[in-house]
Amino acid sequence: MSILPGGPQLVERAESPKPEWSGFSDAWHKGYQEIYAIRFSRGRVDPKSDARKSRSTLVRWLGLSYGPPVVAALALISAGDKGGNLGDRVSLLLLLGTINAGMFAAAVLAWGFALRRAATIDDLLRPCAARDRVVAVIHKGVMHTRQAALPLTLALVPPVLASSLGKPQSWSELAFVLLVANATLTMALLGNVSYWLIVPPIMVVRMHKCHEMMLRWNDPARTPGIRTFSEGYAYPALFLAMGALAVTVPGLLHHPLFGAYLPYLYGWLLALSLWVGVMTQLTIYRIVRRFRLRVLDELTSPDDFMLPEDQLPEIPVRIRSRADMSTTLSVYGSVAGAPGLPYGTALVVQYLAAVVGSVFGYLLQ
Repeated sequence: MSILPGGPQLVERAESPKPEWSGFSDAWHKGYQEIYAIRFSRGRVDPKSDARKSRSTLVRWLGLSYGPPVVAALALISAGDKGGNLGDRVSLLLLLGTINAGMFAAAVLAWGFALRRAATIDDLLRPCAARDRVVAVIHKGVMHTRQAALPLTLALVPPVLASSLGKPQSWSELAFVLLVANATLTMALLGNVSYWLIVPPIMVVRMHKCHEMMLRWNDPARTPGIRTFSEGYAYPALFLAMGALAVTVPGLLHHPLFGAYLPYLYGWLLALSLWVGVMTQLTIYRIVRRFRLRVLDELTSPDDFMLPEDQLPEIPVRIRSRADMSTTLSVYGSVAGAPGLPYGTALVVQYLAAVVGSVFGYLLQ
């Protein structure tokens, strides 16, 4: 590193990359086209017609979310289901539809947020020698052999539970089959959404090994690319908290959706919350802190600022003997006081809500 004449400016020593590199934008755009939860809810519409695209997306979103539960509810009503309280059956089906709608919305909003700001990640990673390895996480993640594994696995959970636990006495055969079918669809969607909560944070883990990223020397935490990463992970944290609440509601109504297996679902939500909401932010903090310390070391060369403890009274003399000392100290204080993360209290509350919500929901259940 070096401080250039004309003002303190940190320059990372790295080979000059090609300015046209846009690996993150390309990978993220590919993900936006291939992720199942986004692809199904957006569909293929005419890109020249924003109005048509908006209407088509809304219809598909509502149809995919509430279509199967509404059809099942109408089937129960038409059959005059006598196996218990019909209202409770319909309520559970509509709740599954609401959970589906929330997962579709979370996928589109979270991915769309980073897509609109993808250029800031390109700028951040452009000098990094391992930049292609960082974005390779997304290129490999969209492969069907990887993306489909978790949805198919979780889709087996409701049928397996149904076969092992059996049908409750108060349920009719029709109501039981329809609920299992709808729960299977919900769990498959949960698998795809969970997969894309697990994969993107791997990028920030790999970023920690990059020492050539383009960061603001005086306030690295507010580098646009760092803000995009940090703020983008706030969306999943918020929706995880809402998901914990959604699966808790049936238990409060004495109609738990997953019975004895509910603690495992909460454990899964908690693990996702820690991975997305805590691990990522700690890693970003470590990246920012490492860079900031390098800046401080560059500003304060050992010859001018290192001093034995028994010579502390010499500090005023040193300050007076250097004309630029006050400016250097002012810059040093500004850098040393810069935040370690770009967000404030509001997003901290969201992360805590995601983690605490998973635990608190289980206690309520």
